[in-house]
Amino acid sequence: MTWEWRRHDKATVLECLKEGRYEAITTSAQGPLDALAHVAIEMGVFDAVQELEVEREREGIPDILLLRTLTVLPFIEADSFREATGSLFADVSILLQLGYTAVQIREGFNHRYRNSQGVKSVESFPCHPESLREEMKRIKPASLGAFRRRCIGDLFQRRLVRDRVYAIDGTGLGKEWLLVVLLNVSRERTLLVNWRLLAGTASEKGSIEASVVLDMIREVLEIGSPEAISWLIMDALYADGPLLATLKYRYQIDSLVRVPENRDIYKDMEQLVSLEKARWQTHPDVRYVAGHKQSRQVSVAAVEDLTTWDSFLATAKELGGQEPKLWGCLIHDRLADSQEESENWALVGTAPFSTGWQGYTFWRLRWRVENNGFRELKEGWKLEKARWGRSQPLVSTRVTMSCVAFNVAQVAKGKDGQRLLHLGIRRLRRELGREYGVAPVIVYAGHCYGIFHIEEIMSALGHPPAESLRPVLRSSDSPPHQTGPPASHPCYFP
Repeated sequence: MTWEWRRHDKATVLECLKEGRYEAITTSAQGPLDALAHVAIEMGVFDAVQELEVEREREGIPDILLLRTLTVLPFIEADSFREATGSLFADVSILLQLGYTAVQIREGFNHRYRNSQGVKSVESFPCHPESLREEMKRIKPASLGAFRRRCIGDLFQRRLVRDRVYAIDGTGLGKEWLLVVLLNVSRERTLLVNWRLLAGTASEKGSIEASVVLDMIREVLEIGSPEAISWLIMDALYADGPLLATLKYRYQIDSLVRVPENRDIYKDMEQLVSLEKARWQTHPDVRYVAGHKQSRQVSVAAVEDLTTWDSFLATAKELGGQEPKLWGCLIHDRLADSQEESENWALVGTAPFSTGWQGYTFWRLRWRVENNGFRELKEGWKLEKARWGRSQPLVSTRVTMSCVAFNVAQVAKGKDGQRLLHLGIRRLRRELGREYGVAPVIVYAGHCYGIFHIEEIMSALGHPPAESLRPVLRSSDSPPHQTGPPASHPCYFP
């Protein structure tokens, strides 16, 4: 891509305006999409795009532009790919941030997608949605994984992953696909720290050691640090003895998993509790099911030194575990003020908790996977309804870009996001806000650029307002230095 180095020179730009000579003009009001794009840039997403490789260079349209466009497209709430691109292409400010030039925005790139009269459709500017879809098909799968790893690494390098507790689970995207995610479940925010997209008929586990889970764990430990994960919380689908033993004795990661009622260890816990080897604790609790609040009564009884899981014990001993044992608790859970029978289930962990209630409340962190993870991905990000296509390359790209965008939005909600916003162009806009208003006008002319209040533009064109609405700054309000960027302040102009 060709970039032109321009200086800030209001006087030159004003003279060009008076003579009717200027190249581009736009407002710079900051909207939600602008803010998310700024955070994405500061989090290194645009730099990570360099990891993506396509099968061939598209004639007339630089791949870097199309790939950057795909990174911000998930931020658009739309039910279809064309609807999302239509909304994005209507936002000139975002297109300029992505690197499109004024000429490209106005005229497009090539002569494709014209009607019988040779006229391009409105949706073809700056490029046609099908050009983006074709770009998705050409992305090499290995490079998509490299892009994912680069974005994960940026999370750790910027210290945005705050806790060492993780949860893992899977959700279907229709009947064709299964998305397995590893989430960091700190109390501050939920981040998707790794993910895999599988065919809908594929299992999330390997035949012995839950290969998909271990693959994601190994990748995070390599990218983050060997101590990046201390606990892994899992549902009953992952109640696999060799998996728990491998996590504990090879990677020093403790795990807490729900166990099905037909397991021997479940029956062992029931028998021990019936023999009064453990005492019940009953507490009121609140759960959110599909976004609805429920008041419940929960009774918990903990049992220690469990050994009724042969596959766990065998793998643990192979890995050097000395006298491996498990901790567990039985749980009776029912709606408060209800006569219905309670739901009975159990948890098993590779490290003990001081009480059964402590273990239960710790496992509840996994519910954030459903409430703040999968539910938001499906309903807020429309990952299931609008998959942008049916083929593996299209769905894989959609999932990867959406997971990265999800993390950007999660960071943007907190203090880190506000800090990152101040690092980009938004800081300049806020500093200039008192002089130029909430929506300053940026004009490019004569190899320079200028930032103006709208009244300055009208005055330069010979039509000054009869009454100015600009606030009058007192001398004490003005900073001792020159307001606005110096005359030599440079600007990238694509």
